[in-house]
Amino acid sequence: MTADRLSASLLRLASRVLSEVRPTAALEAVGAVRAFTNGPSPARYLAATRLLRHAERRHKLGALGRLVGHRRTEQSLELLARGTALAPELLHALRALPPDARNGRRLTLISELLAAYRLIDARTSGALLELRRSLGPLPAPTAAERRRKQRAR
Repeated sequence: MTADRLSASLLRLASRVLSEVRPTAALEAVGAVRAFTNGPSPARYLAATRLLRHAERRHKLGALGRLVGHRRTEQSLELLARGTALAPELLHALRALPPDARNGRRLTLISELLAAYRLIDARTSGALLELRRSLGPLPAPTAAERRRKQRAR
């Protein structure tokens, strides 16, 4: 009686998991299910259940990681398109990159570096204006100074 209940429960779990997961990703779990069918026992049931759930969890985390990677890549590309004056051909080439996690991180890094550059540029230009205001008008170079600069070139 116990083996029948365990078999029914394991069959439902195995059919659900194996319909979602690639067969190559669940080889170990399939082996554990076969071991249970050859000789049903609570220990083999627990091993098969644990491996099936582990395969299902790996599959779901992989799918979630790909989804987050695609979303991150698209967000980074949008930031690059909006925040910079990149040529449309370059944006098209960046969109053609495979949407994997590594390229998503690269695009995120590029967009963050460009954002940092814009912040630094804004702060330095503001500081330069303040410095020019505080110094007042600078004296014009004399004719002799202009000739020295021309000779130095």
